[in-house]
Amino acid sequence: VKDMKQKAYIGIDPGKTGAAALITNEGTHKILDYPGSSSLIVDTFREWTLTHEIIMAALEKVGARPGQGVVSMFTFGRNLGAWEGIISAFSIPFMMPTPRQWQKGIIDPKAGTDTKTRSLNTARRLFPDASLSRKKDHGRADALLLAFWAKRQWMN
Repeated sequence: VKDMKQKAYIGIDPGKTGAAALITNEGTHKILDYPGSSSLIVDTFREWTLTHEIIMAALEKVGARPGQGVVSMFTFGRNLGAWEGIISAFSIPFMMPTPRQWQKGIIDPKAGTDTKTRSLNTARRLFPDASLSRKKDHGRADALLLAFWAKRQWMN
C-alpha cells in the first residue's frame, strides 16, 4: 500500500524580506525565509513536494509602488519571476491574488495600526506556534496567511 502524502498549501510573499510557508490540512506548517538565492528555494521546494501533496500555492501578485526606486523594482520583479519559475518547474498549481484579494476576510482591520502589524497579529492568532515574534517577521506572517487563503479557496 502506497503511503498517502499529507495534503498541503503554499503561500509566498515574494519580497526581499519575504518568505514561503507550507501548511497542511492537519494544521502543521513550515516556513522558509527568502534565502536571497533561488537555488536555495529549489532544495526546500523539492523536499516539500517529496513529503507533501501540494494542492495549491498562492504567490502574492504585487506591483511597483510609487516612489520605489528603479533598482528595487527590477530586483523585486526578478524575485517574483524566480518564485513563479520554481513553482512551475515543480508543477505546483498556483494562483496570484493581489494583497486586497487575499487579505479580505482574513486580516482583521482592527488588529493593528498598519498592514504589517495587522498581518503579524492575525498570523500569530491563527498560527500560535509559528515563529513570528519580531517586527521583521511580517514576510513569514504574509506567507502563512497566503497559504491559509489558498487552502480556504480550495476548500470552498
